[in-house]
Formats: sequence, structure tokens, C-alpha cells
Amino acid sequence: MVNASIATARGRVNGYPDRHATRVRRALADRHGVAPEQIVLGNGAAELLQTASLALLSEGDELLMPWPSYPLYPLMAARAGAQPVPVDLGPSGAELEVVPARVGERTRVVVICNPNDPTGTYVPAEQLGGLFSSLPGHVHVLLDEALVQFQDVEEPDACLRLVDAFPNLVVFRTFSKIYGLSGLRAGYAVGSTAGGKLMDTLAPVLGVNALTEAAIDHALRIGGGDVERRRRAVVRERRRLLDAMRELPVDVTDSQANFVWLSAEGMSGAELAGRLQTEGVIVAAGGPLGADDHIRAAIRSEAATDRLLEGLRRALSSR
Repeated sequence: MVNASIATARGRVNGYPDRHATRVRRALADRHGVAPEQIVLGNGAAELLQTASLALLSEGDELLMPWPSYPLYPLMAARAGAQPVPVDLGPSGAELEVVPARVGERTRVVVICNPNDPTGTYVPAEQLGGLFSSLPGHVHVLLDEALVQFQDVEEPDACLRLVDAFPNLVVFRTFSKIYGLSGLRAGYAVGSTAGGKLMDTLAPVLGVNALTEAAIDHALRIGGGDVERRRRAVVRERRRLLDAMRELPVDVTDSQANFVWLSAEGMSGAELAGRLQTEGVIVAAGGPLGADDHIRAAIRSEAATDRLLEGLRRALSSR
């Protein structure tokens, strides 16, 4: 899919792109059952999230975020002169009732990653809707669904459809993860028709480049089979990993992402990551991701699952 998308796009780089990305927005609107004007195509979901933060936050405002979560969120707040406020959602990562209690007069934004990176926890649409209903009208919600295609709790657009009921909600998606087009820096946002001028503010002034626009258009038309195969492979290996890890002396989150988040009692994340590296397995230590005692391990092929499990057994047995 990647090669085909880029090959299709190469012939279009000598002309200016449609800055409104009309064709791509229409394709996305048809896919999600929304109006094209509810969609903004941008240069990556991360840039769209940052633009939203700059538009919504001022000096001294607060951005609330479940923590640990994606490290971009505190930086988004800082760049806007706002204060990032981490909120612990408990061991399950889904205790949303604590969020409204942390909302204050200066809270302007709540950002939620779902499934969450790095924990992999997923909050279903019904629970999220309950949270959104409890927030005051001056608070906007930015819902980062970069990894949503990897969850198998409910259908992929279950949470996205909440934009119809909540004008202050904007949902962000990316082509970097399951589509494998990260080098193109392409993402999009979906909001309510009653959301005011925020969606217009998010749109890049000159749109996305012609290569990106053409590649996305092609990926949307031909990529369904590849995306579904990748999704099934991740779900299969994730189940196998989680089942096997529950037999090991580790504490592992019930992930709905393309990675697992785990810790071993009496061992820091850096130490466990180092031991795994000695066994030829590369993982991310949890310190920079918000928890010093954890690691995040990507879910890849069947062979990679075998290497991770064997590496874990060796790393834990050598304590």
C-alpha cells in the first residue's frame, strides 16, 4: 500500500494542491458518515493538536490530561503558555470520574488519548460520553484517536460519533500508525458543525502538500485490505502476549493498542529495558513516558512475540 500510494502521488508534485483537499475530505466524510465541512486535513495529527491548543489556550490556562499519556500533551500546553495538569485515572486507567473534580476556572482543554499511549487502555464511547456531559461549557475536549483501529472493544467510529452530541469535542486521527504513512505527516480532525470557528482555525493556510494529498486519496481507495490485515495481526499477537504475560511475574495492562505496558516488581523500567536489550529485544523505558517502573513493548510479528516472551523470561529469571 505504501509504495502504491507514493507511486501514484509522484506525478502530482509539479502542481499546486487543492488547499481545501476537497477530494480527500469528501472520501473521509463518506467513510465516517459526517459532512465534509466537519473534517480538516492537516500535516499530521500532532500538528493539528498543537494548533488546537494554541487556539484554545492562553497564558495561565490549564490543560488537563490523564497521566501517563502521550508526551506531546504537556509540550502543547507549554507552547501556549498554559499549565499542564496530569490526572491519575487509577490502576485501570479508566476512572474518568476523577477528571471533573480537577476542572477549575482556568481549565480550558481536556486532552484524552484513546487507546492511551503508553498504557494501551481504552475507554468506550458510552463512558466518554458520560465524562463529556459532566464538563462545563467553557472546556473543550481533544480526543486523540491515533491508535483507534487497533482496539477491538467496539467499532472504530463509536467515539468519533460523539461529535454530533458535543460541540466542544474534536477528534483527531492519523495516517501514521495503521496506514504506515508516517513520513508523509498526514492527519485529520473531525468536529461538530456547531463547533464554531475552531475547525477553520485548525486548517493549514495553504493545505497539505500534493504528495501527501494524493497518497492519502490512494490509500483510502485501495488500503482497506492492508489495514484490516494489520489490525487482525496486532489483535492476534496482542492476545497471545497478554495471555502469556499473565503467567509471568509481571504486571501488564490490558492493552487495546499495538504495544503492551508492563512492570516487574523490584525492577525499574530502565533496568528491565536494559536486560531485554542484552537479550536482543528493544523496548522503551517508561521514565520518559510518565512511569519510571514500566516499559512499553511494541507488538509486531509472531516471531517478535516469541523473542519478547523469551527475552522476558530470561531477564526476569536473572534477577
